[in-house]
Amino acid sequence: MNSTTELRRQAQDALERVWFVQSVEETERTDRTLSLRLHIRSGLFVQVFFGEASESLYLALIQDRRRIFGIDRVMSEWHLHPYDAPDTHEPLAEGLESQPLLKFLARVEDLLLQYVLL
Repeated sequence: MNSTTELRRQAQDALERVWFVQSVEETERTDRTLSLRLHIRSGLFVQVFFGEASESLYLALIQDRRRIFGIDRVMSEWHLHPYDAPDTHEPLAEGLESQPLLKFLARVEDLLLQYVLL
């Protein structure tokens, strides 16, 4: 992903194709950055931030105002914030290239079902 336009397109695709995404909200936008919230249910959503200049991408599953899972790309390197330890940073060699938002949502779906978060 290399543009805010592409992120918006992926979010729209998610709204149409991912069963647990109820709505998409643009929370902040500048000429080169975009923040989105993909609502799942009250108090549970995916927060997304993308910065074009640095190509930084932050994806987080938020429950009751705290991150419970996340994957970030900073300076071309991916890392994981696992569900059981979301404050840690683990390298994620394979990353989420080519459709990172949809790939992240597939991981979120697994967590939603495994931990009965819906």
